Amino acid sequence: MNIHFFFYKTIFSILLIINIIIFIENLQNPKVRKSNDIFSKHKLYIEAHRGFNKEIFENTMESFQKAIDLEIDSIESDVWLTKDNELVLLHANSRSGSLSNYYNHEGNVIELTWDELSKYRTIKNNLTMPRLSDLMKIAKNKIYINLEIKDKRIDVVFPHLIKLIEKYDFFDQILISSPFFEYYSKVLEYNIKYGKKLVFGFIYDKNSIDTFDYSKKGNTLNIYWGDATKEVCRKAHENGMAIIAWIDIFEEDTIDIYNQLIENKVDVICCNRPNMLQAYLKKHHIY
Repeated sequence: MNIHFFFYKTIFSILLIINIIIFIENLQNPKVRKSNDIFSKHKLYIEAHRGFNKEIFENTMESFQKAIDLEIDSIESDVWLTKDNELVLLHANSRSGSLSNYYNHEGNVIELTWDELSKYRTIKNNLTMPRLSDLMKIAKNKIYINLEIKDKRIDVVFPHLIKLIEKYDFFDQILISSPFFEYYSKVLEYNIKYGKKLVFGFIYDKNSIDTFDYSKKGNTLNIYWGDATKEVCRKAHENGMAIIAWIDIFEEDTIDIYNQLIENKVDVICCNRPNMLQAYLKKHHIY
């Protein structure tokens, strides 16, 4: 009897010590959602579309911080290279980074310097434009970034992006997404040359997903939620691609949309109200 008692007491003490060590390590090293986690298929991930855009103006430090405070998985944002080679975050209306409908100034990002852009204010909330480096600083070890590149100057943009990823050691916290397949080639070349594991998401925004070639297109397929059918998700998964389904910025998140995407087995929901999605998934023990 005493032998059993001391045996179980010893086991309990060992487990208690292990849990204390794990607790201390978690305090010192906060849990990070690595971008590679989206391929695990073990859970559904929440991504804040341009930050918490329904409460604070999109693609601003304030909207990003609001999403980070929710302790969700990812932030989606768009990146452009300025005239003086600063990477800034903005969803532009053209292939040259138009400021229209976003800031109190007309012009294109690629034709303006960071010093000029930093003086402009958003048309709502009177906020400033953030740089990618600003977001990386507050996101480090907290949340990963789905960074969409619509700037076609691939040979110019990619080296500056890599410099920031290296500077902030952001390899495990970033998904490089683009509708331009040439960026995937750059990612593959870099991974092979330096032994890294950067991941790439192919943004498909054409008229019909039925024409999409799933082979050799990257690690994720980023598509409009209405195109994320069961068949599309199945084909993507069979080809080793995770599905990131975005809800348009002008749409309202709804439970029906969430349920459809859950049923179709998407991997990441890029939503406009991450708090709403988080609460719904937790209520149903999905998150």
